[in-house]
Amino acid sequence: MNKIYIYDGGFISFIALVVELFKNKITPDDIKLINSYDLGLFDTEIYLKVENEQENIKLLKNKISREALYCIYNVFLSDNKNKEIIIYNFLKSYFKYGKTVFGRRNIDCVNESIQISKYVRGEAHKLKGFLRFSKMKNNFYYAKFESNNNVIGILASHFSKRLMSDNWIIHDTKRGIYAIYDKEKVIYLTDEEVISLNLEKDNEDLIEDLWKTFYKTIGIKERENKRCRQNFMPKKYWKNMLEVEDEL
Repeated sequence: MNKIYIYDGGFISFIALVVELFKNKITPDDIKLINSYDLGLFDTEIYLKVENEQENIKLLKNKISREALYCIYNVFLSDNKNKEIIIYNFLKSYFKYGKTVFGRRNIDCVNESIQISKYVRGEAHKLKGFLRFSKMKNNFYYAKFESNNNVIGILASHFSKRLMSDNWIIHDTKRGIYAIYDKEKVIYLTDEEVISLNLEKDNEDLIEDLWKTFYKTIGIKERENKRCRQNFMPKKYWKNMLEVEDEL
């Protein structure tokens, strides 16, 4: 019988559960977000109530390095279906080896965590350059994207520093999540919560036209290398990029 411990929230809820498991010396067969998987014939769900989530979070932060916390957070943002148990096993190894755990790539969960973290940050880094904003009638700038991993928080943190004087919306169309910035703070809403927002483009679409004109002007036809361009700018991002959407 596989014992699957479930959590019902985001990163904070998950980490609070993991700390509770360690405190009670419980070894789970798996950890899953509630209602996110199919229960097998020999699986049993267990909901372990955590009385004080914030206390557990503080306890973990005092026990692990910033690098380790950074790594497990990236893994949590990934699309890996086994990410929760990978993080649990990584922390188990960290508590055994300390900071030297990052040099122990022969341990599967450590190697997986490092690789997944790199993959998530790499995708987020690409999207920082590929995101394209259009001006809306409500004077917000709007950009949409699709990603394998849940990187909207990383993008919002980046653009809240780069575009701090503008109102903007970043839309993860795959997950139906919006990051909305009002020159002071970022809030996150779902598709259902933003139905009332007016997300129509500015009538003249000036920003789109200017960007497309700029892109075509700086291009040197004799030096065009489509294969090289696709290596640096994968085609899966094109449908959300103004300058190349016409080529699709």
